[in-house]
Amino acid sequence: MTLADERDDRAGEELARYLLDTGALAADWVGTFRAVPRSLFLPELVWAYDMGTGRSEPVHRADADAWRGAAFADVPLVTQWDDGRHTGTAPGTVPTSSASMPSVVTAMLGELDVREDMRVLEIGTGTGWNAGLLAHRLGPGQVVSVEIDGAVAVRARAALTRAGLAGELVHGDGQDGWAAGAPYDRVIVTAGVREVSPHWLAQTRPGGLVLAPFGTHYGGRDGGVGRAL
Repeated sequence: MTLADERDDRAGEELARYLLDTGALAADWVGTFRAVPRSLFLPELVWAYDMGTGRSEPVHRADADAWRGAAFADVPLVTQWDDGRHTGTAPGTVPTSSASMPSVVTAMLGELDVREDMRVLEIGTGTGWNAGLLAHRLGPGQVVSVEIDGAVAVRARAALTRAGLAGELVHGDGQDGWAAGAPYDRVIVTAGVREVSPHWLAQTRPGGLVLAPFGTHYGGRDGGVGRAL
C-alpha cells in the first residue's frame, strides 16, 4: 500500500466516523461505505462547493492533498457545468452533474430500507457512486440506473467497471423509468423533482417504495425527501 493509499484510507475512516456520529450513516451501510469510497467515481477535476460562501472552487487531482480533502469531505462536488459545454477550471454557469454530499447520499440510502434480493431502480446516475454503493450491497443484477446525459453515463459506466461493480446502466430519460427491468422493490431518485412520474409508480412492486428529493413549483429548493408507497 502506498502512502497516498494510507492517507485515503484514513480520510475515509474519518468521514465514516463523522457520518456515524451524526446519524447520517446507518450501521448496516458501514461496510459498503468503506468498500466503495466516493473518490473512486470522481473525475480529475471537480469543483468543491463552499457551504459558507456559496462559491465553487476548482480542485484537481494533481494537487493530491487538496483533492483528497475535497473527495473525503461532506460537501457537494460539481463534476460538470453547462451540459458539458464548459471548458477551463473556472466555474461554469449552471452545474449539470455533481457528486452529492456523502451525508445526503447515506441518509437517503438509509431511508430506502433495502434488503437482500431487492431490485432497485435509480433515476439519475451522475458519477455512479450511489449505484455502486447499491450494487455492492445488493449484488450483481439487482440495480438498474438511468442517466439522461450520454457523456455522464459513459463516465459513470467506466467508473463502475474500474471499481469492479456490476450494475445495469441505461442512457435514457429517467422520467420514463426502465420498464424492461421492472418490477422494482425500490426506486430512488437522485435529482430534485416537483412531481412523481407515473412510470416510477407503475414499475414499483406493490408494497414497494419510491424515494425522491421533493419540492414545489413555488421555489427552487427541495423541501425534503419524499416517500411514495
